[in-house]
Amino acid sequence: MKSLFKIIPLIFLFFALTAQEGCQTTSGMKKISAKQSVKQDIIAEIQTEIMGLGGTPLTKDEAKYKGLLGKDKYIKALKEQLAEIKKLKEAEKQVADKKSTDAKAKKEKEDAKAKKEKNRAKAIQDVKKEILFLGETPMPEYEFTSEDKYISALRKQIEEIKKTKEEEEAKINAEIPDWYINMPQGSELIMYSRGTADSADLDNSETMAIENAKIKLAANLKTRIDTKTNIAIKQAGIDNDETFKRETKRVSTIVVKDVTLTGYKIYKTKMAPLSNGKFRTFIIVEFPISFAYKAYLANIENNPAIKENLSKLKNTKAYKELEQSVAEFTGA
Repeated sequence: MKSLFKIIPLIFLFFALTAQEGCQTTSGMKKISAKQSVKQDIIAEIQTEIMGLGGTPLTKDEAKYKGLLGKDKYIKALKEQLAEIKKLKEAEKQVADKKSTDAKAKKEKEDAKAKKEKNRAKAIQDVKKEILFLGETPMPEYEFTSEDKYISALRKQIEEIKKTKEEEEAKINAEIPDWYINMPQGSELIMYSRGTADSADLDNSETMAIENAKIKLAANLKTRIDTKTNIAIKQAGIDNDETFKRETKRVSTIVVKDVTLTGYKIYKTKMAPLSNGKFRTFIIVEFPISFAYKAYLANIENNPAIKENLSKLKNTKAYKELEQSVAEFTGA
């Protein structure tokens, strides 16, 4: 019996120790499982980041093959791979940034150069236009080694032209005859017109002066004829006939152009030498208005578009005055 009492405590002790060991084993397993989970999370996170940067994560076998895998060395290997990829990406980014910066700087330089060239070209054209406006020819560009020198030369040319023009203007003003300034008064029978022009050729200056006078003469003469015709049209009561009015204006344009070619005569003229070696001609031409009236009446009487209402037009006071002027001119 005494032996039995000695064995019972030992049995209880065995079971207690066994239970305690089981608890410790279960707790240890739980700790290992949690560690593995955290480890896998870290691995997954690093792998994801590597793939996000365009890389391929090392496998455990690859890490082991490279001698990188020991206790948790796979994580270390992945981190090293990640660091290398980041370093490579950073280097690529720096290269790309440098290329972008260089390209941007190059474009800005090219844009600035293009803008400068555009501004220079515009400056040259503006100066050339001013020279042409002053009646002179811009000097050729090939004589200069740079655009800046060319622009400077053109501006100097303008200054010289303006100075010459001022001198010419002063001399012209001194040479302008009184009869040119105070033109003779025209009448219902006679019209006067003046013109002036300069040229290196004496005869050419006279021709150009006559042409300028004839241009003014034609404009004034057409206004005179159209005004008298409009009065006659209103007196005839046909001023609503737009076709009729348009046709009479067309006839007057043609007639004026024809009669001013030969119907004028020179009333007075003067030629004066200028300081630049050119000559200026001042001229006044005289024109018999009835000569134009005669040609005008002959044209409208034979115009089919006007003939329908011509009888109404002829019965007006204004038309009869035109006929009277022609009769006095021809002596009929």
